[in-house]
Amino acid sequence: MKVQAALISIHLVLALAAVATGCVESSGEASTPTSTESPDVTARQRVRVHTVRREPLDSENHASGIARAFHKANVKAEATGRVIARRVERGAWVEAGGGLVELDPSRLALELRRAEATLLARVHDLEHAEREHERGERMEVSNAISEQNRDDLRQALDRARDDRALALIARDTAKRNLEDATVTAPFSGTVDDLHVDVGDYVAPGTPVATVVEQSRARVFAGVTAQQAVQLEVARRAKVRFTALGGQEVVAELKSVSSVANERDGTYTVELWIEEPPAGLRDGMVATVDLPTADRDAHPLAPRAALMRRAGQPEVFVAAREEGVFVARIRNLRTGRSAGDWIEVLDGLREGDEVIVDGQFALRDGVEVTVDSSHTRSD
Repeated sequence: MKVQAALISIHLVLALAAVATGCVESSGEASTPTSTESPDVTARQRVRVHTVRREPLDSENHASGIARAFHKANVKAEATGRVIARRVERGAWVEAGGGLVELDPSRLALELRRAEATLLARVHDLEHAEREHERGERMEVSNAISEQNRDDLRQALDRARDDRALALIARDTAKRNLEDATVTAPFSGTVDDLHVDVGDYVAPGTPVATVVEQSRARVFAGVTAQQAVQLEVARRAKVRFTALGGQEVVAELKSVSSVANERDGTYTVELWIEEPPAGLRDGMVATVDLPTADRDAHPLAPRAALMRRAGQPEVFVAAREEGVFVARIRNLRTGRSAGDWIEVLDGLREGDEVIVDGQFALRDGVEVTVDSSHTRSD
């Protein structure tokens, strides 16, 4: 029994020694350093670019306007009388000088007859004064008339001439009043409305009818100061009317106001439409594409690329240097803008690659990776 116990103890000691030796060897292998080298890789920011092109800036701007009849007149009576006839009705076409309303001419005819009679009497008075003055002149030669009598005759002659002139004016006024008994159209057009009926009594200044000319049309729109300075008269513009299904016509820019509207600060522009679309009505809302004056072609930069530092506009361009793209900052002098584009007067050249996405995290001189799928932008 003792021998068996001793053998078991020896085996146990040997087993523990073997385990300890294995642990030491394993620990030595784990502590052996590895010599794997990793390459030095610098991460480059990926950016998108736009290739700068040199071309005129398409700077059509839009403005809202109102269509107006080319001519619109609120015709008023110029004489006194009662309406005895309406020569036309609403919607009728009338020529320039054509009758609209007829007033009772009987009283006006009497006034003319009275004025003519008065004029005839003043003519006779003048003839008498002229004869008396001639007789006084003959008596003066023989000293048969006093100085006072000669002055009285001259004064009587002057007064007779003045009276005849006044009577002539009164006759012409009465004649004109009689002519005004027929209220006429100031121009050819359509009778839009009649404000009086048969039996109404009118006086000078009473509204009688509204006449409009719609063979042509005007459009008035308000533009900003920036738009106003870019406009030139005699240019063509496109005008659309929503009420007519968006129908588009061509108009000519006739004038640009030089004084701002006190209400909203805009400047009024006037356009003429020589051939209005069918159905156009006074007061319809119009959308006007305002044409700017032709300018020289300049490099155009997308608005998305623009940054500002201390008020100075600047962009990043992707410049190829020694086979890699490097972000380089460019200070700009800009001109006009339209939509998504800005005119560059100085700082960019045609063909430059302007960074349009990712530029805000860049600094001058860092290498970048240009997204090959966006190296051009239309």
